[in-house]
Amino acid sequence: MAPHRLFTTLLLCFAIIAATAQTTEWSLLHRGNKAFRQQNFKQAENYYRRALESNPHSSRAAFNLGDAYLAQKNTKDALTQYFNAAKAETDPTIRGMAYHNVGYVHHLNKEYDKAIDAYKEALRNNPHDADTRYNLVLAQKQRKQQQDQQKQQQKKQKEQKEQQPQEQQQNQQRQQNQQMSDDNAEQLLQLARQAEQATRRKMEQARRPQPRQLNKNW
Repeated sequence: MAPHRLFTTLLLCFAIIAATAQTTEWSLLHRGNKAFRQQNFKQAENYYRRALESNPHSSRAAFNLGDAYLAQKNTKDALTQYFNAAKAETDPTIRGMAYHNVGYVHHLNKEYDKAIDAYKEALRNNPHDADTRYNLVLAQKQRKQQQDQQKQQQKKQKEQKEQQPQEQQQNQQRQQNQQMSDDNAEQLLQLARQAEQATRRKMEQARRPQPRQLNKNW
């Protein structure tokens, strides 16, 4: 089962801001949001990166750049940007959203311990986020399933290791029995050859002219 929500976005957060602060950063963010909504994620990535270059401390640019990376299945760079956004953001709600996405990326990678920690951090900042709470419960359940599977696998491997010496002994015994059988067959063959040779010698001796004994008294 996949996490409940793909990822949270900050695209709507700029609807109000776009009408006011027309700085380079906000202009690039607005254009990036438009490209993102049109699913032109590579173009959105370029706008967000330029916005972040204009203001390296912009948590919103980092957050949305993470969204653009994640939409392109680049989870490694997405995770970096979400972490940067969480560290730079002072608004607990937005910081909670960033940690939610950190948890989601780990969740995708089946790194349940890290996902759980990130979801908990998200809830510390935004305790009323139902989606994060849902994902947390799901990650905890999946972690337990993963642990149970690992235990079963370890138990199976242990049983196989315990059975292996017995199988080796049985194989060795079979090899020994086979060797003994082969040795016996070779011995019987040698005896048969010796008997055949002895029979031939007797037959040859029987066919040879024998010196006659003279029944004569001197």
